[in-house]
Amino acid sequence: MMKNALFAALPVAALLAGGSTALSAGSGEATVAPPASEFSPMQRYDIAYDKPRDVAEFYLKDFGFRKYDADFEDLDHDADSNMRVVLVTVDGIRDDSVGGVQMRFGLRASRGSWEAVEAGMRRKCRRGENAGKWTKDVCP
Repeated sequence: MMKNALFAALPVAALLAGGSTALSAGSGEATVAPPASEFSPMQRYDIAYDKPRDVAEFYLKDFGFRKYDADFEDLDHDADSNMRVVLVTVDGIRDDSVGGVQMRFGLRASRGSWEAVEAGMRRKCRRGENAGKWTKDVCP
């Protein structure tokens, strides 16, 4: 879903540096998250929250986004049934290079709270050979 939010203070340098429940409406089958290998690793913080989405919202804020700018998906982990994945998509970024970002958080519950044991990002470039597609590469 495209968001029409204004991104007044988007930390573009952080985005360019290398470094809703998703159930099928009719089938009842949970959607499996894209694998971590499709995302470039990003810094993980030693934080824990009561809910998986709260972890993702912390990272969103750290990158200068608001939770209202993003779509959230709670998904099955592709390799570990004891983990959850929160996939966060921010589309419609006002930048000539990056049109959207997607963050993937592999979360594990411990002692009643959730923490990210995996964190990655991919971008949707506006130009170049991968224009309009999700890529873990830095956008040209």
